Amino acid sequence: MSKLFTHHKLLLANCTLVLVFLFGGAYLLIDVMRFNPLQGNYEVTVKLPRSGGLQAGNDVTMRGYRIGQVTSINVIDGGGAIAAAVRIDRRYQIPAETLVTVQALSAAGEQFVDFRPSTDVAPYLRNGAVIDFKDGKVTTPVPVWEVLDDTTLLVSQVDPKQFNVILRELDTALSAGPDQLRSLVEGASLAVAGLHNLLPQTVNLIKNLQVIMETTSHAQPDLGTLTRNSGLLFDQLNKADGELRQVLQKAPAQFDALGAVLDENRDPITSIASNLTAITRAGTLRAPALRLLLPSLGHGIGAFGIPAYDGEFHAMIDIWPRPACKYNTKSEPFWQVQDGSFPKWNYCTDPPPGQQIRGAANAPRPNIPDNGSFLPPGVDPNERTLKPVN
Repeated sequence: MSKLFTHHKLLLANCTLVLVFLFGGAYLLIDVMRFNPLQGNYEVTVKLPRSGGLQAGNDVTMRGYRIGQVTSINVIDGGGAIAAAVRIDRRYQIPAETLVTVQALSAAGEQFVDFRPSTDVAPYLRNGAVIDFKDGKVTTPVPVWEVLDDTTLLVSQVDPKQFNVILRELDTALSAGPDQLRSLVEGASLAVAGLHNLLPQTVNLIKNLQVIMETTSHAQPDLGTLTRNSGLLFDQLNKADGELRQVLQKAPAQFDALGAVLDENRDPITSIASNLTAITRAGTLRAPALRLLLPSLGHGIGAFGIPAYDGEFHAMIDIWPRPACKYNTKSEPFWQVQDGSFPKWNYCTDPPPGQQIRGAANAPRPNIPDNGSFLPPGVDPNERTLKPVN
C-alpha cells in the first residue's frame, strides 16, 4: 500500500486539488453568488404607490428571512404606480393574507421587500399573483419631502397667543434674577458633561432601544398569540391540579427506579463505549486506505452519470426470461469443499431447444445411440474428481 501511495502520490495530489477546486467553485456559485439552476421559483407582482428606493436585485424576505429576489421595477398605470416583480423560492409558501412592506437595512439604503403574513394557513400566493397597495396590504417608507410638509403643517398650527403664554411663564420662572439662571445653566452644563462622558453608552442604548421597539412591533401578533395560549395553558393546569399532585407524589419513587435501571445498565453502556473506541481506532488505522478510496469513488460516481443526459437517465431492461439449464449434480459451496475436487459429470438434463450448452460434455456428436452426450448409465451424478496430487 505504501509503495502504491508513493508511486501515485502526484496523481492523488492532483485529484485532491481538482476536487477542492470543484467544491469551492460550487460553494461560491450556489451559496455566495446565489446561482442554483435546480431551484424552482414562482413570481409575484407587488404594486407600490412609490418605489421607496427599491431596485432590481434587492432581497425579498419573510419576516427578515431571505426567500427570494426583486427581478424588475416598472412604472404602470401611466406613472400612477410602481410594479415590483419578485421571484420567490418555491420551497416557501406565503399565505395570501399578508402585509408587504419596503424597508431599508441602514440609513444608506439597501432596501428590501418583506412579507409579514398574519396567518399560516391556505390559500397561498401562487405564480402570477398580484398584491395591490390599494387593498391596504402594502407600505413604503415615508419620503423626506412628506416629512418636511408635515413639519411645516405642524409649525403652522401653533397658536402665537399660546406661545406668548409659554414665554411669560418662563419669564416668571426665571424672574428671581441671574443667580437662579446661573444655577440652571450650571446644572444643565453638568448634565451635558455627564452625558458627553457617557456618549458611546448613550448612543448604544438608543440604538438598542430602537431595535428592541422595532422587534417588539414585528412580534406583536406573536406576543398576542403567546398570551392567549398561555392563558389556555394555565386553565388546563388548574383543571389538572389533582393529576399534577399525583405526579409530584410519585416522582421520587419513579426517580429511584430510574436510578436502579441506570445502575443495572452501567456495565453494558461501558462495554458499548469500549466497542465504539475500538471501532474508532480501527477507522484511524485504515485512514490511508480511505484516502485512496475517495478518488476512486469520484470516478465511480462519474461513471454513473454517463447514462444521464438531456435531463433523462437512459438504461436498457430485458423483460424476457433467459433460458437456463438444469443439472443432476448436487451443488456445494466452494467453502464446504476443501479437498480441491470438483464435480466429474456435468451433463444438462433439459437443454433448451435451439441453444447449444457450453462445456466439452455438451459438444456436438453423431446422432447415434450412446454417443456420450448423456450421463452414462449406472454412474453417480454427484461423483467428484480425485484430489489433485501435489
